[in-house]
Amino acid sequence: MRAAVCPSAPISPTQLVYTTTHPTPQPKFGHVLIRVKGFGLNRSELFSRQGLFPEHVFPRILGIECVGVVKDGGGGQWKEGDIVAAIMGGMGIHFDGGYAEYTLVPHSSVSQPIKLPKNIGWKEFAAIPETFITAWGTLNTALNLGSTDTLYIHGGSSSLGLACASLAKSTLFNVSTVLSTTRSERKIATLYASGADHVILDTGSPSAEVKRLTGGVGGYKGRGDRTLSGGVWKYEFNPLASLAPSKHLTMFGSNTIDIYTAPLQRIIDAVGSGEIKLNVDKVFDIASVGEAHAYMEANSAAGKVVCLVD
Repeated sequence: MRAAVCPSAPISPTQLVYTTTHPTPQPKFGHVLIRVKGFGLNRSELFSRQGLFPEHVFPRILGIECVGVVKDGGGGQWKEGDIVAAIMGGMGIHFDGGYAEYTLVPHSSVSQPIKLPKNIGWKEFAAIPETFITAWGTLNTALNLGSTDTLYIHGGSSSLGLACASLAKSTLFNVSTVLSTTRSERKIATLYASGADHVILDTGSPSAEVKRLTGGVGGYKGRGDRTLSGGVWKYEFNPLASLAPSKHLTMFGSNTIDIYTAPLQRIIDAVGSGEIKLNVDKVFDIASVGEAHAYMEANSAAGKVVCLVD
């Protein structure tokens, strides 16, 4: 089968190996064999290639998410031909992930069968699962946002930041006000288009502008890109010393999501109707995964980077 293999780490993007002769995984009880149609790229996959996760064993097919068609349900409720998404559960870390023509994923990491709206193809579908389900979990589970809240998104031009803004302003949350930051003037319009009410050009310290827009509140209600991207925490942090009274610190990881019960179909339908803005920045094919990694690593994207297998 076709696959993009990470032979070792750390390596550069150009050292990812595209092959057409990788062994195809075979059906296995308790797992779904998926014919992959597309997958989104994630920062954690760049970190894997950069050697930041010591638990990785190489060579490995990376990819913590994918979308595609079921070939074998492995004794579960899926049947051949079902359209599904898969995320996390060890994909691309403990076993081969989505950068391939086929992947074998545990039942616990596979969505319910999905009905795609007529205007949602593989490109659009591939941009949704990991990013939007993580955004939904962050807003719903970690932050418990309501209609009277103000949401601050630091690093708002990331795919996750854009998804958080769009979801927050949708009928799933109806958040009153969304503030979002970017360090690039050319990305300001994208943030507004995704639902941000106020966009702050971050030149080093956006706190003064945040206080102005919120009537004196300078703390962060939620954070995007840097702390929610699956990265490695590199800073010393003392909660007692760093958090002012009545401030709260919370976190959310997509590894805690039950994708089978998450509102993926609801989000896809909202994207199809135009209620939720989908930001697909650039599309590559599977043979060009190295180029996609380089593009994302250079922080060139304003939205989701996607690879298609067909």
